Amino acid sequence: MPATHERGLLKETIQAPAIDEPLQDQSLPDTIKTAQRQHLDIDCTHFISDEASGCEGNALEFSRCVFERCTFSNWDWKRISFVDCLFDHCDLSSLRLENVTCQRVRFVSCRLTGAEFLKAALMNVQFECCTADYFALSESKTNRIAWVDCRLRESLWQDVKLKFASFERCDLTSAQIRYMPMEGLNMTTCTLDSLQIDPLDLRGMQVTASQGLMFCSLLGLTIVD
Repeated sequence: MPATHERGLLKETIQAPAIDEPLQDQSLPDTIKTAQRQHLDIDCTHFISDEASGCEGNALEFSRCVFERCTFSNWDWKRISFVDCLFDHCDLSSLRLENVTCQRVRFVSCRLTGAEFLKAALMNVQFECCTADYFALSESKTNRIAWVDCRLRESLWQDVKLKFASFERCDLTSAQIRYMPMEGLNMTTCTLDSLQIDPLDLRGMQVTASQGLMFCSLLGLTIVD
């Protein structure tokens, strides 16, 4: 396995979802209702062009599932898990998930505008080419997570513990970062205009010279020509 830094991460170190073939094509809302009624997990299933809204319950686990062009809205689960799952071109806008666990999960070209992940545990998770303006991640722990080519404008990151994390070519314009130490993270390929970050979280973050000038005011520095 390639060597990594505690904060910086090589994509090759993220474990990909282990999804067995073939998968069964099923209706997402019907499958959820059946799983609730029979107290079962949902396994080895392919959901395509489905919409599931207003789903709620105490606990639910999806494993080895593929969600393709699916829409999720108004979910209310006390605990939900996704293990070895792929979200491909899905819409999770404004979805609020509390106590969510993701293990070996990929989000590809998904819409996460206004989505909230609260008290989340994210392990071996990759977000690629996602639109996630106003996305919120709070009171969460991550281990091996990558954001690649994602739009994260005005997103909120609060009380997040990062371990082996990376951001590549992401737009974090006007994002807010609080209690999420960025030490060791290479942010040189990212857009950080108007980033709101506590100076303590800023310490040790790797930036370009021009990015560094933007953060001088946070450190109380005055630049003299």
